[in-house]
Amino acid sequence: MSFPVVITGMGAVTVFGDGCTALFEALRKGESGLHELRGIAVARGKNRSAQIEDPRRTGPWRLSDMAVDAAREALAQAGGPAPGVTGLYVGTTGGDNRALEDRWDDFLAARRALAAGADPQVDDELAEAMVRFPIGVLADVLAHRLGVEGPRYAVTNACASGTTATAMALLALRQGTVDRAVVVGADHLKATSYWGAERAGFVGHDLRPFHADRDGSVLGDGAGALILERAADVAARGGTPLAGLAGWAITCDDNPHAIIPPEDGASNAEAIRLALADAGLSPEDIDYFNAHGTGTPLIDRLETASAKLVFGDRAGQVAISSTKSIVGHLAAASPIIEAIATVYCLTEQWVHPTAKLDRIDPALTLDYVPLRGRPQRIRAAVSNSLGGGGTNAVLAFRPQDSAPAAQGAFEPVPEVVVTGTGAVSRLGDGPDALEAAYGPNAAPERTRPFSVLDHIDAAAGYQYLSRSAQLGFGAAAQAMADAGLPVPLPAEGPLAGRRVAVVMGTAVGGLSAMAETLCPHLSADPTRITPSMSLDHGPQLAATLVCRAAGVTGPMVTLISGPAAGLQAVEVGRALLAAGACDIVIAGGGDAGDAPTRDAARLLARRQGRAVEEPTDSAACVVLERADGARERGAPVRAVVTGCASWSEPQAPDRTEAAAGALTRCLTAVGADGADRPHLSYHVGKGNLSDTGEVKLLASGFQPEALGGALAAGPLLAFVAAVARVAVEPGAAAIVSTVAPGGSAAALRLAGPDGGRG
Repeated sequence: MSFPVVITGMGAVTVFGDGCTALFEALRKGESGLHELRGIAVARGKNRSAQIEDPRRTGPWRLSDMAVDAAREALAQAGGPAPGVTGLYVGTTGGDNRALEDRWDDFLAARRALAAGADPQVDDELAEAMVRFPIGVLADVLAHRLGVEGPRYAVTNACASGTTATAMALLALRQGTVDRAVVVGADHLKATSYWGAERAGFVGHDLRPFHADRDGSVLGDGAGALILERAADVAARGGTPLAGLAGWAITCDDNPHAIIPPEDGASNAEAIRLALADAGLSPEDIDYFNAHGTGTPLIDRLETASAKLVFGDRAGQVAISSTKSIVGHLAAASPIIEAIATVYCLTEQWVHPTAKLDRIDPALTLDYVPLRGRPQRIRAAVSNSLGGGGTNAVLAFRPQDSAPAAQGAFEPVPEVVVTGTGAVSRLGDGPDALEAAYGPNAAPERTRPFSVLDHIDAAAGYQYLSRSAQLGFGAAAQAMADAGLPVPLPAEGPLAGRRVAVVMGTAVGGLSAMAETLCPHLSADPTRITPSMSLDHGPQLAATLVCRAAGVTGPMVTLISGPAAGLQAVEVGRALLAAGACDIVIAGGGDAGDAPTRDAARLLARRQGRAVEEPTDSAACVVLERADGARERGAPVRAVVTGCASWSEPQAPDRTEAAAGALTRCLTAVGADGADRPHLSYHVGKGNLSDTGEVKLLASGFQPEALGGALAAGPLLAFVAAVARVAVEPGAAAIVSTVAPGGSAAALRLAGPDGGRG
């Protein structure tokens, strides 16, 4: 049973000003908003941007301000009262981390003083910049300022982040996890992204998608927001739907390169087909295709190829246009702005043009709506997004009054089992090393550092990519071997790579290492920046490395929701299995304890007068499968995941006290099926578990402090330890939980292979 979902509110902040009205006027005019690049040294004459120059949009937290304003506009349009549970889904590639990058010299000075035993100078702004450097903190800021309480997720799938966040929200609404979703995509141009992208060959002198003389994209600032609700709920409260969000799909490229997609468009075409199937549409129903449309030679050829593969002989009859040609490339904000543009075109029965397209590349032979928009019958539309690292993400839209009616109740979640586990921690490699975390005695630390070359041949080049990505891959490689999965997976059959998903969580990813590399060069001589300095450190790369090595071409998602991200990866993986989007999920979490991350933790702890929990190299991973499929293939069933929950209170991101209400809600939700029985407790983070009287908890003896500051991996390492315990104790059940700064909590309930029946 699928419940139709509609869009009830939209908000936008772009180079044209605040509000959707300003955006719609720009689309009607079909003129580019690009202007001269400001405040960043120009590389090789590429001096164009879509930066927002409104004097109100200044200061270190300008991106948060933009995102909040876009969300408020969308919420105002949606109206109320808000039904039931509201979820917040945020897509970003940079969050507010520009604030610390802009003050990297001050950050380095404070770190040097700390190392020398002197008194480091850390003012309020620098301290807040360190707190907000992990980009998922943007979601905490939005929740706090908007007063949103409920499930909260931050997503970073490169330039497809906004579409990925929207797809997650759509899935949650269909499954009854939330009743309203606030989806936000936001990013702004900063020196590191400009120079990193330029050195990688992505930035051009102008943004002219599908043009014969195109040479790259042009970056800018923006924020977009959508409010999603189930159609029946909107009708019941007398609300007004704007359009139906009918379908979604995410695929990963079948390609050995970590970043650059294959030109044949096959994986992108598969995502479009899957989104149409999910929407109950056929290629013949589509009249408008909102392209990713970056203006890079390769991507424009790729999208043309994918459109031909999907639409066949009628590809030339489908109107294709690029919103980026008008508003610029806004990274994670672009997919949301493009969804808004698609809804506008669908509502107006009109297609906006591709700006500056006065000479179409003769090799590109479709209808790109050059220069001027036109009236057009649009029965249904798709919006296409691609993200560096292999993501293809697609949304399908219907007119608001054409969605099929829903009947019945939400489908029950099928039994999901754990068939493999993997762990990398300061205690050693492998789940067995976690046994040292039990008991009162200090656990011995590993004597040999982790090496990704223990898990893949040096010829793959993984040792040159970010440390966090290597750690995540190492844990995933262990989990796949433990589950009896071949590497690589076959192209067809019951273990086909297209039916496998990878969901990874991280708190920082490789962004700290990227900033540590790029920022000093920006101060000294940016011309010395090389492509690998940015491309090798994307926070989504752990998922990419797993997909590349294992031959996974199904959904790929990276969560960057702080310490809760690892447990949320399991939660999202379980939702994908329940939706039938895949048959197997590789779910993990990992972070590197690199120098900038460690030093920031030390400086903040010193300032706040508390003990420091220093970040360490850590990762954990589990393989999830539907129980019937696992048993059919003879997989080793190690545990059953019987419940998952996330909840967040709208706290300020620098608040470190536990969100007791959020934790209680999570524990009560996951323990409901076994409220009359005791559970072994595996809790990571602050929080008084005795306050949660709804669930009976027993001390497991697991000491999470033995793991050090494992960040997103910490709760998932506890999960791996809990799997090992319930697997050998008949009738045992465990609850793994965590809380994080900013008011977030997450919990999972595990039972043994017998389902906890004993």
